[in-house]
Amino acid sequence: MGSLLPVAGRQPRYSQLYVFDPQTELADRLANFSSSEHSLRPDIVTGLMKLFDVTNELVKSFRRVRSQLLDPASANLRLRIVGARDTTSRQYELPTGAELAGLIPGDFLPDDEGRDIIIDHCSEGLKRITTVHPKYDALHFPVLFPYGEDGFHVGIPYDPVHTAPTPDWIQIPESLIIQNTGAPIQSITSEIYADFSNQFHSASYLTERSIVTPTNSNVTEINSHMLALVPGRGQTYFSSDTLHTDATDPARLEAEYPTEFLNNLSFNGCPEHQIDLKVFTPIMLLRNLNPDIGLCNGTRLMVIYLGHYVIRGVIMGGTFDGKTVAIPRIVLNVNDHRWPFVLKRRQFPIRLCYAMTINKSQGQTLHSVGVYLPKPVFSHGQLYVAISRVKSAAGLRFLILNDDKTPFNHTRNIVYSEAFTDL
Repeated sequence: MGSLLPVAGRQPRYSQLYVFDPQTELADRLANFSSSEHSLRPDIVTGLMKLFDVTNELVKSFRRVRSQLLDPASANLRLRIVGARDTTSRQYELPTGAELAGLIPGDFLPDDEGRDIIIDHCSEGLKRITTVHPKYDALHFPVLFPYGEDGFHVGIPYDPVHTAPTPDWIQIPESLIIQNTGAPIQSITSEIYADFSNQFHSASYLTERSIVTPTNSNVTEINSHMLALVPGRGQTYFSSDTLHTDATDPARLEAEYPTEFLNNLSFNGCPEHQIDLKVFTPIMLLRNLNPDIGLCNGTRLMVIYLGHYVIRGVIMGGTFDGKTVAIPRIVLNVNDHRWPFVLKRRQFPIRLCYAMTINKSQGQTLHSVGVYLPKPVFSHGQLYVAISRVKSAAGLRFLILNDDKTPFNHTRNIVYSEAFTDL
């Protein structure tokens, strides 16, 4: 583990690469870890750098160091990577920035060295860190610990009964299982959206059916597949993304997080930077716009007009079923603890909804529901929520995949048994 900055005349290495000079960071990495016999591919290194910038709390801490070191008053600054937390730390637990590291000026007491990793502003040589520090594995093997999560360390609790939700395998009746033809997305969409080529423009047809799945990535995959089946030209809407910060040097922060980086950020409940639509596609509102006319978070609509400044649609279901409404672009503020800024995204507050996440489907009542489970559900009550979206078993179908992508009729129902302890 090196100091935060290299000694004058020496090349940066280890942690120094995150704070020395972002303009030459890629070249520095290639120079440090390539040899005459082996060379690194710049595109792979660049991809890993972008990945760690988004996911790894350790990397974010080093990035914050860099912004602080630009202030002459921070000459004494050190980075402390905490070894002992106030909360119980489990193996491979995903960390948060607040509990992981601190930027502290001045000196430390001697006993701090045995508990935390303390990296100086500038020092000679390298420092050896203990192999049982919670962040030892994450610092040495970032590809294996992409979130900066804890590796092996002293004090990992062992409690096989009460430390996690109880996973119970349940069997789904064969009559509800969709047979996978080798293309799972094609299999479930052709079952739930039968006769789609003739009914794609029917609001009543779209109102009564949907596919639910645990994760947003699966939702995007299904929606993209269905959009391609709709005839006609599409319209693409791009967001305008800016950042807001209380930092003393916002221009430097904007340089570190350019618009292209902001465009790639995704957040739950926030529209994507790029939205692809066609007339007659179903969409879902992600914000309350005007409850008095039915424009509430979770309202489903069928698109009937795609303009530059406004989208018109027909509300599907509920009290305002059949009502034509207009949806404008709005500015959405996203405040995520992972980033030192507030993202301001100007975009239509909508998302395609041939498929939706199980959590987002709460409140929907449908005639035909497909439950797509490439992996089992991951939180308490999710499977119940998915099943209860349909009015009767006749309209319910499952497509469950195991590791080799073949259909299976067993899945896990996650239940926190502690929730029923005092009942």
